Amino acid sequence: MEFPNWFEGQKYNFEEHLERFKGLPNLRFLQLGAYTGDASVWLCDNILTGKNSFLRDVDTWKGSDEREHENINFNEVFNVYSVKIQEKPCVPYIMTTKEFFTNVPLGKYDFIYIDANHTADAVAFDAEYSWELLKKDGILAFDDYMWGQDMKPELTPRPAIDNFLEFHEGEYTILTKDYQVWVQKI
Repeated sequence: MEFPNWFEGQKYNFEEHLERFKGLPNLRFLQLGAYTGDASVWLCDNILTGKNSFLRDVDTWKGSDEREHENINFNEVFNVYSVKIQEKPCVPYIMTTKEFFTNVPLGKYDFIYIDANHTADAVAFDAEYSWELLKKDGILAFDDYMWGQDMKPELTPRPAIDNFLEFHEGEYTILTKDYQVWVQKI
């Protein structure tokens, strides 16, 4: 079965902003929302090539109430993901981000990508926990900043991202602010 590759349209941000990490040892990356693993595979094959570098993927692989998910079989999505990450330095965590942040020993990360539950409350939760776990000079990226403009704001990431940027003003440098928002912690 074919699934949309939503990563491909935003890959340019990964290429531009993560190049400095390429091949370094001991990198720790975290991705909240992994879907079929397109970003996971790209990160493992192109950036996380140094010794002891790895990616943690957190996803329920159950989908959401988003209309884009209505006709998607998420058991099949997880099967596709599982095949793609075989023999990659990638560990899946089948749980919500809240379960991950409150139950998994964490440590600090060099890069965190937020693309899980798209409601404003969920994005706000993910952003604050991620910020605490992000290393100095690390990169935090939000997907879907412009997504859902025809929806109630509380069902979209944008209000949470805007609030995060306002609350943490002076603690980051903006690298990109378009369909995605990428910031580097200072």
